[in-house]
Amino acid sequence: MKREKNYNMEFLRVLACVMVVCIHVTNYYSRGYGEISHASYIFSIIVNGVCRLAVPLFFMISGFLLLPEVLLIKKSIKRAWNTLCVLVLWSGIYYVWNLVYREKGYDFSLIFEEPVKKHLWFLYAILGMYVALPFLQCMLKNMPDLLMRYFVILWFGFMALDYVIALSDMEITYEIPLVGSSCYLGYFMMGYIISHTLKKVVIPRWVCFLGALLCVAIVIGATYLRTMEAGEHNEDFFEYRNVLIAVASCLIFYDASKNGKYMLKERMKKVLSFLAKHSFTIYLCHILFLDIVKLELHPREMSAFIGIPLYTVGIFATSLLFSVIWDRICGSLRSVVNKKKEGKIA
Repeated sequence: MKREKNYNMEFLRVLACVMVVCIHVTNYYSRGYGEISHASYIFSIIVNGVCRLAVPLFFMISGFLLLPEVLLIKKSIKRAWNTLCVLVLWSGIYYVWNLVYREKGYDFSLIFEEPVKKHLWFLYAILGMYVALPFLQCMLKNMPDLLMRYFVILWFGFMALDYVIALSDMEITYEIPLVGSSCYLGYFMMGYIISHTLKKVVIPRWVCFLGALLCVAIVIGATYLRTMEAGEHNEDFFEYRNVLIAVASCLIFYDASKNGKYMLKERMKKVLSFLAKHSFTIYLCHILFLDIVKLELHPREMSAFIGIPLYTVGIFATSLLFSVIWDRICGSLRSVVNKKKEGKIA
């Protein structure tokens, strides 16, 4: 049975995709602290801080869509295999790209530790969740609401503890399984827990946005103060295991899944569906165009107030065009392969 399209989730997916592109543009400005004006630096960390909600939203959207599915092991294996193939393909593309365009090699002994291109870490993380998906589906569908709440309390609690300890230059070696071992797995599960359970928890829309804004403001302020104290750009508070980022992203996701449908016109729904369809490829390919911008256009010479929105829109639009062409090429190749298979069967 075909599931009705949730345009709130489509909106969040597209927004998160734009925000990820924006993060990588603003990182280039933020990490140029001392080379850019003070005003440009402040603007860059404000935008960067707001956009940090993107990755948690991606994980929660995936959990929202996949965890309620009917438990089919073959489907989960196929999904994990397809993701692995995408990871290998794009690792190969970026290996050649780095070697030819950036004249930078890669040590394949680090393949399980560090991706060929940093943003491909998302595929490493989501691949593990796809492998474990049948267990998670079975567990959550049979978990009473009380245990759901218990998980939420433990997950936020241990995330906060782990993060504070990390800020003190210490590390927890023996982490608590499930609730303390991975913030990304927690985000994935929160996508299901927030949207499909916790029915008695009611948070008004204005509280969601105000709470998220307050959390992000603290993250930005702490980043600025830490940078001023150290005399160099500091990203400790931009980590996704920062409980403030977790709270902010969960509040935004709660609003999208619980507080009613966004008022979207039919034309906007079509645009969102089109952009959402290409969001994954945009995520994969946009670093190609970001590299070109960094090496050929020297973006830091332009004020962050102009450069960040300009390069974000430009890279997103170029990546979208690439994705459309890529999709058509892949579609044509699939048609050729299918015709050959039909010919052999006949």
